[in-house]
Amino acid sequence: MCGRYTLTATTDELWQHFQVKQPESLQPRYNIAPSQTIPAIALDENTRQLKLMRWGLIPHWVKDLNEWKANLINARAETVDSKPSFKTAFKQRRCLIPATGFYEWSNNKQPYYFSLKNSKLFAFAGLWENWQGNGSEAIASCTIITTKANDLAAEVHHRMPVIIAPDDYQTWLGGDENEAQNLLQSYAAAAMELRQVSKLVNNPRNDKPECVESKK
Repeated sequence: MCGRYTLTATTDELWQHFQVKQPESLQPRYNIAPSQTIPAIALDENTRQLKLMRWGLIPHWVKDLNEWKANLINARAETVDSKPSFKTAFKQRRCLIPATGFYEWSNNKQPYYFSLKNSKLFAFAGLWENWQGNGSEAIASCTIITTKANDLAAEVHHRMPVIIAPDDYQTWLGGDENEAQNLLQSYAAAAMELRQVSKLVNNPRNDKPECVESKK
C-alpha cells in the first residue's frame, strides 16, 4: 500500500511539469498522511486543473458519511475496473497525484523513502470522486492506485503505488479504459532509488525535512 508520501516541489515546478492552469500556492510537505487535504490534477473540459481533495475516496453512492467507516486511500490495480467503490471513477474520473517521493515500512517497522533518480517530481495514478449527500457540502476525495512491487520496492514491501510517466499523463487523464488499464504497471526499478530514514516519519504530526533525511 501507499500510506505516506511527500510533495516538496514549488508551485512553479508544478506548473512547468504538469502544465496545470492556475495552480494553487502550495507549501512543501514531508509527511502527507491519509485523510489530509492533498493536491490532485484532473481534467475539467479537457483542461488540466489542480484541485484540493481529501485523501481517502468517498464513493458517489455513499448515502450517509457518518456511517461510512472505510478509508479508501488505495485501490488495487488488479480490481480497480470492477470493484464497486472504484469502477465508476476509473471510467470517468482519473487523476494525477503529484509527489516527490513516498514511504514504505519493512516488517520490523523501519521506514524507507523512495524517489526517482531522473526527476524530482512525478505523479501517482489516482481516482477521484465529488461526493455530496443530502444538504451536505460537496467533498472532493481521491485514492492512489497500487500494483505489484518492482524489484527495488519488493526489498521493503510487496506493493507499490502506480507511477505514471509524463508522456502518459494525458492518456491516463483522458484515454479510454483499455488505454488506462495498460498504464497500471510497476515503475522501472532502475529509475528509482531508496534510502532508510528516521522513524520520525512514523508520527504524521512530524512534517519537516528531517523526515526524508538518511538514517545515520
